[in-house]
Amino acid sequence: MAAKLYDKLIDYSKNGRYPFHMPGHKMGRGIDIKDVFAMDITEIDGFDNLHNPSGIIKKAQEDYASLFGAKHTFFAVNGATGALQAAIMAVCGPDDKVIMARNCHRSVYSAMILTGTRTVYIMPQYSCISDLPGGVTPESVEKAVKENPDAKAVVITSPTAEGIVSDLRAVAEIVHKNNMVLIADEAHGAHFIFSDKFPEAALKAGADIVVQSAHKTLPCPTQSSVIHIGSDLVDSEKVREALSIIETSSPSYIFMGTLDWCREYLEREGSKLYSGFTEFLINQRGRLSCLKNMRLLDKDVCGKYGIKDIDISKIVISSQNVNCVEIADILRKKYNMEMEMGCHGHFMAICTISDEKEKIKDLVNAIIEIDKEIIPDRSRKQVLKFTSLNRVVSLRNAYYSKAEDVPYSEAEGRVSAEFLIPYPPGIPVISPGELITKEALENIRLLYESGVEITGVKYQRLEKLRVLS
Repeated sequence: MAAKLYDKLIDYSKNGRYPFHMPGHKMGRGIDIKDVFAMDITEIDGFDNLHNPSGIIKKAQEDYASLFGAKHTFFAVNGATGALQAAIMAVCGPDDKVIMARNCHRSVYSAMILTGTRTVYIMPQYSCISDLPGGVTPESVEKAVKENPDAKAVVITSPTAEGIVSDLRAVAEIVHKNNMVLIADEAHGAHFIFSDKFPEAALKAGADIVVQSAHKTLPCPTQSSVIHIGSDLVDSEKVREALSIIETSSPSYIFMGTLDWCREYLEREGSKLYSGFTEFLINQRGRLSCLKNMRLLDKDVCGKYGIKDIDISKIVISSQNVNCVEIADILRKKYNMEMEMGCHGHFMAICTISDEKEKIKDLVNAIIEIDKEIIPDRSRKQVLKFTSLNRVVSLRNAYYSKAEDVPYSEAEGRVSAEFLIPYPPGIPVISPGELITKEALENIRLLYESGVEITGVKYQRLEKLRVLS
């Protein structure tokens, strides 16, 4: 039998399509490492052990912490997913309470299943873009903290996948005043420290634990991530122990070695690279001000919708009258460019220092050209803003409860036994244990019909949903 997955990967690497998507090395353009498989080793003599480091890995983590301004840094080899789960596991246990933003990634919800921690939601505000959450306000955090003084931690995603940043500095002050730990999912913001044109980094803003996916925006391979410890409120030994439980006992030396290489490279060249990169980005973003049927998510939203700042390296284009899944498809088929995501109301390209500047220019030219040619549909339905659903059963108990399948049209009023997650970016509209509402069902159906993939479900065509028996 043919190795179809392998063959397709080879074909994609040779078809000339330009990657405006992760990982940040852009298919090898930004990473000068040869003979990768020769580095694929195990814990042999002289190469230390990730889960009990005392030599070369310990030094590599210390060097990484020094560059990023952390008290301790741990390499995480199965992405921000495992890192977030380990972070929550190190701070919270069964029946502890965590205050979390409702737009957290699925991995945070999974951490609640693994730990048995109870959740209290904070709703993000909504931006001017119909299907795009804005920021989490300090006021909403303060309210949740006052109502739940027994909570152990607050978990916020900042930046979001689309580069929207909340006011973490103000949030940190509130959280610390109430003796709680602030965990920041900064998976999409590992590059922030390298230029003042980017938002303030979560560590600098006062977060106690910060999870970053180096592979999302830096020249590192997929799954290369880190956990930074920012304060003495966190027991770093507990974090190390949690990582050793969550992660594989055979960690990739390719990932760890690349994280170390990336740190040295950016320590040496980062200031110069990002200075030119951000200046070029600002110039190219300015060219998009001419759009008529679409709009660029830009600095004009800062100070509104709970948004403190935005990441200019994310080119987020929205439209209320155009299906942006279709725009991403046009960019793929006509212009040979692959976007990071195409959703109902917006699409996004990720730009990094590994990108070719001419290709970014080509992308901007293509967006301007498409904007002139598209015919907007003024009658197009908008995605409704999801609300904080009523949690009837804890995530952990819902996961272990008996379930049954019911027709999609009959699921309203039942308690979900599964996740319903538009992907990307991976934020659940419904999670296990929540009461299914008509509004949520309409959202999911509209997203599905516009071409967005719905993950976490047993029935991918939404014929049925799994609910608690």
